[in-house]
Amino acid sequence: MQVLKETNSYRLALKDRILDTAIRLFMTQGIRAVKMDDIAQQLAISKRTLYEIYADKEELLYQSIAKYDRQRAERMADFVAQGHNVVDIILESYRIKVDEVHNVNSLFYEDILKYPKVAQYIRENHEQVRQKFLVFMQQGVSEGIFRPDVNCDMVPMLLDAIGHYIMTNGLLHKYSVEELFANFFLVSLRGLCTEHGVKALDEAMAKV
Repeated sequence: MQVLKETNSYRLALKDRILDTAIRLFMTQGIRAVKMDDIAQQLAISKRTLYEIYADKEELLYQSIAKYDRQRAERMADFVAQGHNVVDIILESYRIKVDEVHNVNSLFYEDILKYPKVAQYIRENHEQVRQKFLVFMQQGVSEGIFRPDVNCDMVPMLLDAIGHYIMTNGLLHKYSVEELFANFFLVSLRGLCTEHGVKALDEAMAKV
């Protein structure tokens, strides 16, 4: 019984190590550039062991992205739970995104939707994020940051369109994430704000 317990514990720990190693390699090198052999070698395990735990590369990619998203969502949930206002939340989201993009090869974003299971997961996850964003918008209205006349349902469509344009036109190769945020997302955010919101946002961004 003790041997079985230790084996299961090792297996669970190995699954997590595989996911952490896989997402790091996928993000830094691009998904297509990383082979299952590369991941196995990084972990000093056999490829057979890797395939026993994750049936194929797409399943591994899906599981590693899902874990990464959960950790990022938990980080933001913890931040929000501390009682921060909408402007603080915007800045924290910005910091997280900047850190991510600085450490992620743009090929990762270009490759990711080529895997059907992952693309489906992203679509489903996006709907959950959209619902949270609507709550965030309402909080912003109640705090006097966002204009009450804004159609909150349309805002995620605008932000999605901006993100899609940036990715499909390869703008991450041409401009820094700071430039893209300032000239695309920040301009759009300011348009959603009241005069008080614009002032608060500009003052906060000046400190970043």
